[in-house]
Amino acid sequence: MTDRLIENARIVSATGVQTGAIAIDDGRIRAVGPDVASEYGDAADVIDADRMVAMPGVVDVHNHMHDSDLFPDGIEFASETASAAAGGVTTVVELPTQTPITSPEAVREKREECADLAHVDFGLVAGNVEDSDLDVDGIIDEGTRDFKTFTADPYLASDETIVSLMEKVGNAGGKVRVHCETQGILDHARASIDENTPDVYMDSRPLEAELDAIGRMGWFAEYADCPLHVVHVSSGSGAREGGRFKSRANVPVTLETCPHYLAFSKEDVEEKGPFLKVNPSLKSPTEVERLWEAVRDGTIDLIASEHFPTYREDREPGWENIWEPYAGLPGIETMLEFLVSAGVHEDRLSWPRLHELVCARPAREAGVYPRKGSLQEGTDADIVLVRKDEFEVSADDLRYVGGWTPYEGQEWSARVDTVIADGDVIARDHELRVSPGRGEFLSRS
Repeated sequence: MTDRLIENARIVSATGVQTGAIAIDDGRIRAVGPDVASEYGDAADVIDADRMVAMPGVVDVHNHMHDSDLFPDGIEFASETASAAAGGVTTVVELPTQTPITSPEAVREKREECADLAHVDFGLVAGNVEDSDLDVDGIIDEGTRDFKTFTADPYLASDETIVSLMEKVGNAGGKVRVHCETQGILDHARASIDENTPDVYMDSRPLEAELDAIGRMGWFAEYADCPLHVVHVSSGSGAREGGRFKSRANVPVTLETCPHYLAFSKEDVEEKGPFLKVNPSLKSPTEVERLWEAVRDGTIDLIASEHFPTYREDREPGWENIWEPYAGLPGIETMLEFLVSAGVHEDRLSWPRLHELVCARPAREAGVYPRKGSLQEGTDADIVLVRKDEFEVSADDLRYVGGWTPYEGQEWSARVDTVIADGDVIARDHELRVSPGRGEFLSRS
């Protein structure tokens, strides 16, 4: 007898949406398609999806979740992967925040810490690299092939360091991720600002800083023959700049953006103040629309949350002094609901395009496809059911422990109903049903 059957679902794939069923056995998908329900109707547990959309569990390849030297009590890998699971994210690739992870020993130690806390399967990224003299092969052997570096403070690496890092990582078969803002432009912009109010923060991180850094990193990657992943592209113009190097096809270049860059512009800062402080900063409404175009036409390869957790009380001082709070927004739990509501339901995205952006392509980049990011026979039974549902976003309805969301008060039309990981129901209506430690480390060496 099959363990579980999801019937009467609208199943999303790379090619379209079809009504059918998904049979699950021993944590894996046994069969999927329009005729599956008749063959596996005797399953031990049958879930009637009632024509809800069924997608692969979201794969989020950029989030900050665990740093005992930075995050306050109550915020760590357990709390944040719980929030991920509640929002339909069943695989996360976590990046360093303040504490560098730049040695095999550091990767191993963090992997062991997170394994005891994980609600979902996870991978890790090495960073924040400021010195290219590191054991790249040893780090890859520990299970990660991604290395993060910066062209800006607080982890500014010199041009020579970045080129050397790219050369080593490229030779070893890895990929370099880069935060792209040129520090010299940021310094010049900041020097002319005397005010402390939230609205000036956008002026301190101008668009040109992103454009310059993306261009330089493209040329660096070609020179060093290293795959490049540009994280959190904040503008349509930035996407086009990165697209130049994708079209040259000399080295693999992937471009990532995040939901907050599609949801907000600098004009929203008057209302939300420090609750929209993020690096790179938000850009103009015109750039937001251009970014949606880049998401739609394939210039942007994938969307990641860039989840950064803080408590509400830690953001409030930013109304008086915007330079005080850390930059970063929580968003892993709300990512899928936002993209369905503002993307699919507003005809900005098709279901297959969303599937590519948050499931298939991130899984490929993480080296875990098709095990993750697809609904195929033999793959992990990581599935999220999404229902059409009009509601007002409220932090009170989220599993996230920080007590706030930048989307507070927005009207959305899609709700994560049921989340399944390895064949088990782990969340319903943002209520968790599993304990820490169920997730496993995904070695990506």
